[in-house]
Amino acid sequence: MTRGRGRPAQFTPDAQQRFLDAVTGGSSVKDASALVGVHYNVPPRLARTNPAFAAALAEAKTAGRAARKEKLPHDESRYKHQGCRCPVCTKASTAGRASRRDRAAEPGDGLESSTSFLLPCPSFQPDRAAA
Repeated sequence: MTRGRGRPAQFTPDAQQRFLDAVTGGSSVKDASALVGVHYNVPPRLARTNPAFAAALAEAKTAGRAARKEKLPHDESRYKHQGCRCPVCTKASTAGRASRRDRAAEPGDGLESSTSFLLPCPSFQPDRAAA
């Protein structure tokens, strides 16, 4: 019996399932591919030719996004960027805004005038300009 041509398939149905489980758990396609031991363009290529795998991959990506979002800490960043309005995120965001307002209102930080960020020009001397 002779062998077939080419390399034996590495992305077996078992490897496909492990890949989909990793993506569902929140891993990126690249990380999940490395976990299974295939190049990261193999799963999307299979998804283009296999409609059942394409549907499973789309579902896994949706579940993975939700899993990654749930892993984020509840803080001001999640309030601002993810739209989380839970009491923990709201409290953190309120405290962060109050802290920034307090820092901006403190006198003596060198930002009293609107031109305080300008540096003096070394060639300009007001005594000689008037003469």
